[in-house]
Amino acid sequence: MNGPAWSAAVGEADWIGPRLRPLDSGQVTSVVPAGFAAYARVLHPAEEPLTGDRLVRWAEVAAWSGQPLRPDAQFHSIALPPVRPSRPAPWASQGPRQGSLYPPDAEALASLARHWTATPDRCWFCVWDGYGGPTVMLTPPGQPGRPLPDPLPAGVRSGPRVRLPGREYLLYTGRAEDVAAPVLAGQDQTANLCWPDDRAWCVASAIDLGWSYVGGPAGLIEQVLADHRIEALPASPDDPVSRVEDWVDAWALAATEQLMAVGTAIVDTSRGTIRARLRRPSWHGAGQLEVGSTGDNGVSGGSSTRLSRGTDADLRSEIYVRLTWELIELVGA
Repeated sequence: MNGPAWSAAVGEADWIGPRLRPLDSGQVTSVVPAGFAAYARVLHPAEEPLTGDRLVRWAEVAAWSGQPLRPDAQFHSIALPPVRPSRPAPWASQGPRQGSLYPPDAEALASLARHWTATPDRCWFCVWDGYGGPTVMLTPPGQPGRPLPDPLPAGVRSGPRVRLPGREYLLYTGRAEDVAAPVLAGQDQTANLCWPDDRAWCVASAIDLGWSYVGGPAGLIEQVLADHRIEALPASPDDPVSRVEDWVDAWALAATEQLMAVGTAIVDTSRGTIRARLRRPSWHGAGQLEVGSTGDNGVSGGSSTRLSRGTDADLRSEIYVRLTWELIELVGA
């Protein structure tokens, strides 16, 4: 095989769905199939350091913040500490890329995984069909936008999809090393799912997570955890995919109560500021929550959330969830 090739053999992925727990279970095996002997979580690095051209791994972020890098740590667990550290953060970006392995990590992972399958040169890969869609190039005011060429062949764009809970994927095939192949023109997106033909292991990168899961033989997972080229933590099938740290929870709860009382709130955190304004629902219409954020990394954002009419408890819950997400987004996933 000369390189990866698009495939219409979407039935090759039929084994995955029955081995996934429901998405709302929030467990590791809602992302990567259940049934493997062991699991690991490969942490995507922050790829834009404050100085120099080196990568910033999670261990360095944890050392900066003074927070432990626990097996269940999220990036915000170490990058959004309860108290602002005395020295500048070591990374400048929003945080780890979501939904894609860092390509050198993918190559290192493939070099290990190919020895744990009898079919290393016949592997299958899924990439979310929401990547690489046709877009429009921006032009000066008053001029029509010029469509960019679709990076996918027409036959692939209109072809069959792998359908899994909550997502549809394009399928391609190749060697284990092709997990990092640039199958989407102009992007270094790695496969969201990767497995060999004998299904000895599986690598899964959910589109909204800053890490990837690996399930496979215990020996493979031991090698992944020990390899100095990769930053990885052990995982268990029933581990939660997400968590909210106590201090983030406290910030969100306090801001929610302030919004309910006076309609505005400001949260100053260790990595930026959140400003929120509430328009309560009334008998004649839904409410609105306006949130603006300014991060220490120079990234500003904002959102407007329509709030349903219901009890005060329902309103508190909606506001809390939105504020928690906005706080975590100050540092990425």
